[in-house]
Amino acid sequence: MSQPPLRFVHAGDLHLERPLTGVSEIPDQLREAFLEAPYLAAEQIFETALTEGADALLLSGDVVHLDKAGPRAIVFLLEQFRRLADHNIAVYWAGGQNDPVDAWPPTATLPSNVHRFPSGRVGNFEHKRRDQTIARIQGISRNPGQPVDDSGFHRDAKGLFTIGVAHGTAAAPGSEGDRVHYMALGGQHRRQTVDQSPGIAHYAGTPQGRTPDETGAFGCTVVSVDESGHVKTNFVAVDVVRWITETVELTAGAEVTTLLPQIDVRVNNLKAKHPDRDLLVTWRITGSGELLNQLRPGGLSDELIGQLRHMYGQKSPAVWSVAIECDEPLCVPGEWYDEETIRGDVLRQLRELEEDDAIPLDLEEFFPASLKGSPLAELARVSSADRSELLVAASKLGMDLMSLDDVEE
Repeated sequence: MSQPPLRFVHAGDLHLERPLTGVSEIPDQLREAFLEAPYLAAEQIFETALTEGADALLLSGDVVHLDKAGPRAIVFLLEQFRRLADHNIAVYWAGGQNDPVDAWPPTATLPSNVHRFPSGRVGNFEHKRRDQTIARIQGISRNPGQPVDDSGFHRDAKGLFTIGVAHGTAAAPGSEGDRVHYMALGGQHRRQTVDQSPGIAHYAGTPQGRTPDETGAFGCTVVSVDESGHVKTNFVAVDVVRWITETVELTAGAEVTTLLPQIDVRVNNLKAKHPDRDLLVTWRITGSGELLNQLRPGGLSDELIGQLRHMYGQKSPAVWSVAIECDEPLCVPGEWYDEETIRGDVLRQLRELEEDDAIPLDLEEFFPASLKGSPLAELARVSSADRSELLVAASKLGMDLMSLDDVEE
């Protein structure tokens, strides 16, 4: 049976209610971008559906948490749905954890091109083009806190191309797409194809990264199906602000005067690679040399961040430096550890703490008696995950302070 060509856009996890977070300081010129990025990225999804001449837009859940987003999100979505309706583009929307079917206010009537899937069971729609059914669209909305029941998904008995839409899946890894030809999944912010045979299962990811951990491009997926039923997916970036982690490696003898030109080259490369977008960059400094000892929060790192923000963060589009991270351990001459000095004592104690995880790092003992056992004391307890980072920071701070004493003398 020949399959009529089909094209659709798959998107999910729009999270209109979530602005960008995870930075210590937001510059005035980027404040609006932090708030508006989720809406601007979402708008580009609808624009992609129009530009591509899509038959349908598949929304695989967590489009919006209405209790947090408010009326603006309703107005925005209705406007975008109507834009698609004007071009005969259907919308198939499976609810996720944050947008169950009953969360949408009944007074905000959805256009007739928008189809919501029921919760608790798989719903079916026939997608038509000029009165001819060209695909079967199946989907299920989540009951918040409950797993998705995949058992109701099945390929069309007459051979029609069958699409499934759901926010997550209970299927075993590697079998997520077995029941349909294309499974449009949500609930994962990173784009990923998790099954390719006999059917394809794909997470489109979120259209806009929200935190420094969500680096790189985010967007939606354009899916094309040819006459033989062959599926081709194409990523379209729609994010308007992009998080980047850029690694700069230093060599022994490097100084600030050599580091800044290296960063300048990287900035220009990033602007060329990611044009027309504001970039939020975390600089990760690795390698060797004395300069690494000085790169710590509250020290040289903060001074450099200020310079970089002044140099590159005021333009449009901006390259805003979020942080400088340097996790390289302290590098000092070995003979310093043998000195009968305060510096030698500190280095030996730090080395002992680094080598023996059994030695507790309980800072609560330094609290006054009135604060011991209080909620504030919880902040003084160092987890095993934070131990190494804390010791590196303490060693650099200690050596930095001692070097200041030497200068004053």
